[in-house]
Amino acid sequence: MSALSHTVGGDLDLSATGGVAVVSGSELTRQSILRRLCTNAGGYIWQPGYGAGLPARVGDVMDEAAIRAIVLAQMQAEAGVDQTQPVSVTISSPKTGAYLLAISYTDAQTGAVQELTLTS
Repeated sequence: MSALSHTVGGDLDLSATGGVAVVSGSELTRQSILRRLCTNAGGYIWQPGYGAGLPARVGDVMDEAAIRAIVLAQMQAEAGVDQTQPVSVTISSPKTGAYLLAISYTDAQTGAVQELTLTS
């Protein structure tokens, strides 16, 4: 399967020839996870359980257990993630007021472990 390439927070991505870029495989899964994590819960009326709403939590008091639970639940709903393998969610604070969310998952298509990192 393939889809239009879209960077979260931006426009559709362009190909080297100036057309709309298309992604598939591991990159499609990565983009799908980012979209899911950055979409507000209930943002899609036809899929009320879709979305983690992580950007809306920026500036809130950090609740690591809640963030970890939300991310794990959303990863279970992502088709590109191998559900037979564990997903690891690590939250760290490299400096005061900033957090790093590191997610490790196994790609369902390739079987390769993938790393995804988000910062606030």
